[in-house]
Amino acid sequence: MGDKPMGDGKRFLEGLILRAEDVLAKMIYKLHRSNVPLEEMVPWINSVYGFVNSWEESLQDVRIDALKKAAASKQTAKEEALMEEINRDYGSVSKQNGEDGMWEAQQSSKRNPPRTEEAEPVFEYLEQSLQDYKQGQTGVCFITNVISNSTLFYILDRSNDGAKTDQILKTLQNVTARLEELPASSSEIFGLEIRGEIFRAIRNKPDLSTTPSLRLLDTGEIIPFDEMMILYRLPEYYQNIPLLAIRCKLVDVANGTLFCDYQKYLKQNMYVNLKYEICEIESATLHLKLAAIPRNKKQKAKAKAKRKPESEPAVRDYKISENTLTQEELAILYEEPESTTNAMKATMGYIARDDERICPFYDPSIGGCFKGAGCKLEHVAKDPHGWTRDRALHKVKIRARQVEPKIGSEHEFVPTAIISAQEFYGQLVVPGCGEALSDLQLQLNDPINVRTFRKMDHKPYTREYVFAQYQGEWSRAEVIEYYDDSTIVVFYVDYGNYEQIGIDDLRLWDDRFDYLPLQAIHCRLANVLQPEENADKATAALRRAILDKRVRVKVLDIRAYWEVLVFDEQGVDVGRMLVDKNLALPRKPLVINGKNGYVPA
Repeated sequence: MGDKPMGDGKRFLEGLILRAEDVLAKMIYKLHRSNVPLEEMVPWINSVYGFVNSWEESLQDVRIDALKKAAASKQTAKEEALMEEINRDYGSVSKQNGEDGMWEAQQSSKRNPPRTEEAEPVFEYLEQSLQDYKQGQTGVCFITNVISNSTLFYILDRSNDGAKTDQILKTLQNVTARLEELPASSSEIFGLEIRGEIFRAIRNKPDLSTTPSLRLLDTGEIIPFDEMMILYRLPEYYQNIPLLAIRCKLVDVANGTLFCDYQKYLKQNMYVNLKYEICEIESATLHLKLAAIPRNKKQKAKAKAKRKPESEPAVRDYKISENTLTQEELAILYEEPESTTNAMKATMGYIARDDERICPFYDPSIGGCFKGAGCKLEHVAKDPHGWTRDRALHKVKIRARQVEPKIGSEHEFVPTAIISAQEFYGQLVVPGCGEALSDLQLQLNDPINVRTFRKMDHKPYTREYVFAQYQGEWSRAEVIEYYDDSTIVVFYVDYGNYEQIGIDDLRLWDDRFDYLPLQAIHCRLANVLQPEENADKATAALRRAILDKRVRVKVLDIRAYWEVLVFDEQGVDVGRMLVDKNLALPRKPLVINGKNGYVPA
């Protein structure tokens, strides 16, 4: 009596599951073939999440290999064709591109399309808008990243605002505000230093079971997070700039070249200027046809000249212009006598040529002028405060340098500024150095010397060394950020504290005072982590324990800042003391060990 209903129920449930698979496959198909608006996706998310959340845990021990095989064998011809089309969309290279082995592998597994979205971490950010692109449009680009085993890649478009893009990436290198911890939010954009260059990045959605991953917004690369990475806090300006890297898919190669391996072609042409043609725009991806850029007549003539034998004299153009003169010749050309009446030359030491360089018809809304590409002048806005954007001589380096300590060595140290429960600045206790700093401060504030200090003749540059007032006295400082003439953040390079002052409290650097190395040394406690709660209490506890007191530090690393263990006057490990008092979290210190890199101390 119970067998038949059970059999009927089983067949009915199997039929529902097959219908559900058909619906889910159509969802996936629509997600990747059209731009589904958020309001349409919300009910999908709610319904699928409710189903998965209800049954995933109760069925986690069930082996599904056999069930998949049985269910797949009962799919209809319509489902079969649909799954085959999805597989073609996900495949790396089509059969028409000559990769028969890969095509056969896809055919053998067409019931289980590759799950590329699981291969990459999940990131919360908006793709770059493609509303300015149209099918058939051409331009120039270069490839910044190629996704492994696929024809997907990322480009920087050099057609329209290539100079503006270069300027953004160049000024990004001036950011100095550090981040000591990876942001918890997956929507916060921050700076990441790689091989000495700073890139904009975001982290993936937090997942405690895996190592965090970072995505470079302007190249498209995904890299694993490492605790030794140097992170930066970006100003709001860089937070609001749209993504520069554009996601693309290679569909053809022009110039009559028959390429079977598109992946190889992409990798061989990374960071090479290429001509592109848009064949299709699919969601947030451009389908491109790429071609090499033919060399113009000047480039061909230059290459031909290089091939001439040395015995054949090269024809020289003797027409004199700024482009034909050396820097020394240009200096003589523009040199003015000491008795010059030119105010710019007299006060700034050079003649600003903003009016000669900058286009007077520049329109910020179009990033250019009405002349278009024919205009050879620089398209930037003149400074609203009247500062010149021409070159300015400013101090960014001094001749005296601190002697770097050996890894594992111990030194006496006086902390002078506490930033957090982890981070602080201080001065090495070196015989004669304290007296030298006191003497420098006396000279720096001698009224006779102060009268010779020059007022700022330009808008302060980031990382420019200056003299800045602090509590009525002049000290050596570094400009961290300029907002306006009344809001300038400076860092006092001998003490480690930050202050906000006005331009009237700044003076240009005088080279007489760069004989003493900058005394403030950036340190981090190697055996503690900044707590998420009660951070102020932890910072106050560290301040009471070590500020302006003579302590002993053991140096574990000196690459970005000094990674140190700190011991107070009684020999107590300060970091361990903070952990024992539940004011900080423990962290295992790392040391450099030759070829093995960083290992636990």
